[in-house]
Amino acid sequence: MVKREKAFTTTLLYLALIFVFLFYAFPIFWMVTSSMKIESEALQMPPSIIFQPTLENYEDAFINRGLMTNFKNSLFISIVSSILALVIGTPAAYAMSRFEFKGKDDLFFWFLSTRMAPPILAAIPMFILARNIGIYDTLGLLTVMNMLMNLSWVVWMMRSFFDEISKQIDESCMVDGCTRLTALLKVIIPMSSPGLIATVIFCLVMSWNEYFFALVLTSVNAKTLPAAINSFLTVHGLLWGEMCAVGTIVMIPILVFVFFTQRNLIRGLTMGAVKG
Repeated sequence: MVKREKAFTTTLLYLALIFVFLFYAFPIFWMVTSSMKIESEALQMPPSIIFQPTLENYEDAFINRGLMTNFKNSLFISIVSSILALVIGTPAAYAMSRFEFKGKDDLFFWFLSTRMAPPILAAIPMFILARNIGIYDTLGLLTVMNMLMNLSWVVWMMRSFFDEISKQIDESCMVDGCTRLTALLKVIIPMSSPGLIATVIFCLVMSWNEYFFALVLTSVNAKTLPAAINSFLTVHGLLWGEMCAVGTIVMIPILVFVFFTQRNLIRGLTMGAVKG
């Protein structure tokens, strides 16, 4: 009797997991299949299940419309801004974890409070400033904005990972002749590498999907791929097939990166967890 109840419970659990998976996977399936349909089939109701796949939408979007440049912009901004956020934020997180000073908790909370305000509060002054000093619609401006956006998260996440590493390890390294910086670079950061990878993934996802700043602070030259999707809303209607093609390409790099780093991602996310 107990075995039957356990088997019944396990079956219900698996059915629930399958339902949740299908619920979240269906929009992705719909987008990918729509990207490989001609425009008439993509808008057809009821939707056509059997169709002749085509890459025409990808060719129109990335070659004829020139969105490959926007793809390169997104790639550059995401990678460079994430690296800068880690280079600046990791030492700050280490200092927050290891040193005691007046106003430490207030400063630490201030890092997070920068993400509480709506982005429009920063976008409008930055737009006016960028136009006045001539850096509007440049890769450098959007890279710095994405770096600042991720910096608070890097400090918060990396501090929790550093807190999991005993301070005695730092002291042992310095007894052996290491400086504080050498101990951080050669011992502490390698030990917290899973957390570092989790933070990198988070920064990349946030930068890659960032839309508002890319919409307000760019026009043509530095426009990223998510912001370029607006071009498919024309006076003749919505170019559904091409928009789905761009959406598919936006999704693929992050999925591939997470797939190859998922083991370290899981370790990183659990490394900073509270253990009881």
